[in-house]
Amino acid sequence: MITISDTLKGILAGNSYKLYNRLISIQAGVVLADDIPAVDVREEADASLRVPETLSFKVPILDRGVSWVPSSYDHPLGIWGQRIVAQVGVGIDSGQVEWLTRGQFLTIGAETSGDSVSVQCAGLLYLVEEASLVSEYQPKAGATLGSIIRALVEPGLIVDLTTAPTDRTAPSNVTWSDNRLDNVANALDAWPAQAEVTVDGVLKVTPVPAEPTSALMTFSDTVNVEQFSSELSRDGAFNAVVARGAYPDTAGGLAGQEIVATGYDLVATSPFRYGGPFSPFLVPFGYESPLMTDPTMVQAAANTRLRTLRGTSGRTVSIDAVPHPAIKLGDAVAVTSARLGLSGALGRVQGYGLGHQPANAQAPLTVRLKD
Repeated sequence: MITISDTLKGILAGNSYKLYNRLISIQAGVVLADDIPAVDVREEADASLRVPETLSFKVPILDRGVSWVPSSYDHPLGIWGQRIVAQVGVGIDSGQVEWLTRGQFLTIGAETSGDSVSVQCAGLLYLVEEASLVSEYQPKAGATLGSIIRALVEPGLIVDLTTAPTDRTAPSNVTWSDNRLDNVANALDAWPAQAEVTVDGVLKVTPVPAEPTSALMTFSDTVNVEQFSSELSRDGAFNAVVARGAYPDTAGGLAGQEIVATGYDLVATSPFRYGGPFSPFLVPFGYESPLMTDPTMVQAAANTRLRTLRGTSGRTVSIDAVPHPAIKLGDAVAVTSARLGLSGALGRVQGYGLGHQPANAQAPLTVRLKD
């Protein structure tokens, strides 16, 4: 969750406050426009997508004598490296507004039609996604997983490894892809670690979080929620993760041999637990990476993947809530709904929509509940 003041926390705990929005256009660090006259500003995010975040808005073709049709390289709405810094403000007192930076977004399209320009933006991982390599990636000798991620992502995004798990050298006998983002994902999975783009446009690598034990905020049908809906699905369910790695060339007679480890769902309260009523069989989720080169590493990856993926076939709650401008993907939240029989059920935000203005300030959320 975005850091906010205690005053704002108290205001957002209610269900009545005024929203403001501000969009700033920058290119190569130079501010092109510090207050774009945008309407219909909408931010969305989906944790299942390779580039999770999007931003869209409209701008009048002509506003206060300024043309907003992007016709030059350095126009604020151009697609030549322009980034939009999106901010949301909340009125906290008479004439006072607390501003929150929601993030930086790359302008990827602008369509002029009628009397407005419709602009589409994507999260900064779009830069990595579109920049395919001309051949398979070859890391330097002795490269670590952290240095590999840096080499693949920078200078598009600065990589922050200060809170990353303990780094380790990547094996030299690995065949990499020519897709930058695939290689980054493989390095993170094998570490294991996760990465997110911060509101300042930095790719921050952190350990994979455990299931939440407390909530940053509660969504309740008596306070800040207009409607709840829920979905269950058995599709894609599993009760174990089978991870596969391979011994490196330096392992003597074991070189190249496969390493297999299984992480079983043995949590007594898990509805998918191995040996429980979910299935009389082993129902595996497969994961393979040549970056895992010893049994301890493979077992750790199996256990971590099990923990992070256990909820993928669990209960999903969709919420139409009062907008909360500090919410982000992965935030631990609690859900209370008499209609769904939930009382403080913990989960993490897997998707959201956030209007940045009062006129379209709808806030649908998708929460994957903890088993």
